[in-house]
Amino acid sequence: EDGFPPPVASRVYVYPHIGAYIALSPFTKENSNTLISQLNGLGKFVMPDTSGVNPELASVYTFYKVAKKVVFSEHYMLSAIDSLYLEAKVAGIDPIVLTASQAYADSVASQIIKWLVKDNYIETRTMDRFTSVKQDGLWQETPPDYQQALEPHWPKIRPLIIDSASIYKSTPLPPFSRDKKSSFYAMAKRVYDESKSLSPEKEEIAWFWDDNPNTSDHRGHAVAVIHKIAPPGHWLNIITQIAQKEKYSFAKSSKLYTYAAIAMFDGIISTWYQKYKSNLVRPITYIHDNIDPDWAPLIQTPPFPEYTSGHSVISASAATVLTNLVGEGYMFFDNTSELYGNKKRSFKNFHDAAWEVSLSRYYGGIHFYNGIEEGNKQGKWIGNYVLDKLKIK
Repeated sequence: EDGFPPPVASRVYVYPHIGAYIALSPFTKENSNTLISQLNGLGKFVMPDTSGVNPELASVYTFYKVAKKVVFSEHYMLSAIDSLYLEAKVAGIDPIVLTASQAYADSVASQIIKWLVKDNYIETRTMDRFTSVKQDGLWQETPPDYQQALEPHWPKIRPLIIDSASIYKSTPLPPFSRDKKSSFYAMAKRVYDESKSLSPEKEEIAWFWDDNPNTSDHRGHAVAVIHKIAPPGHWLNIITQIAQKEKYSFAKSSKLYTYAAIAMFDGIISTWYQKYKSNLVRPITYIHDNIDPDWAPLIQTPPFPEYTSGHSVISASAATVLTNLVGEGYMFFDNTSELYGNKKRSFKNFHDAAWEVSLSRYYGGIHFYNGIEEGNKQGKWIGNYVLDKLKIK
């Protein structure tokens, strides 16, 4: 509905899940790790009285109350809260329990909100725009919309677990060159050649993982914007499918959502730091200037620098967490992209799925192979760092 880009979407998802998880933590061994002492900046947190509280009801109330703070379309959250109240009454929950659960949720949610508004998001809304320069090797606005660079100040957002946006040290890229014998030219030519021989399977992979929340569809002078799920939402929906299939408890489901959302949130901060530090040109720009002026990638190039691949980082970080919490050899199906006309896909394990995500950006023509390979490594590193810090490895 709101069309949030991937960085903002990661923020929208993570805080409500953290609130719901913390609200549930006093009631279950599954969520006995409260996160309170481990999340950057959360500090003092007073758990309210649990007397007469329905744990799951309070947890969902907390989720919606925090979510209302981070979305634009607040009326959806208000409607959800009203529906939850009616469901609870129809289910026969004692009015005293209902009141206690609401009061408990209000206390948890208000403390989460006081913490989240200090994550520098509001401040980054008023910072200067990123100005591109026409210099060899540096990012420039890309067709068809030539949009300004997206969220250049996202590395200033307070991370949740990692110590800083710059914590991961990426592998250096080949030096920029137009020479046809250079490594940089070969890196771009590889994308170009791949695009000319894509199999139906590879095209299907590219579209399945497109996950562009704001794709523009140009038809003559008319332009329509197509909203799709953002990459973090795609992975959270994978969790939904698994939780429903395996009939996971409310507590275990909350744990999967929350830990994966935390890893993806910090992963995006890490990759956005790398992106604007390297400020690397996208394949479409280099190919137009040096190989084929009429070339077009299969999917639309998003408006920010290339290195590293954000979707690769997000996916590998989530896959690392899920491998730990669900299982190393867990096979699953994903139907998330059926909504956009794509067939469901099957995967041998989470890391196979994450690597397919990385390849999808290469097949789609929006990333160099180096960018997806390093992004996958970066995501695994972030995922493992989060697991180590949260002491769940």
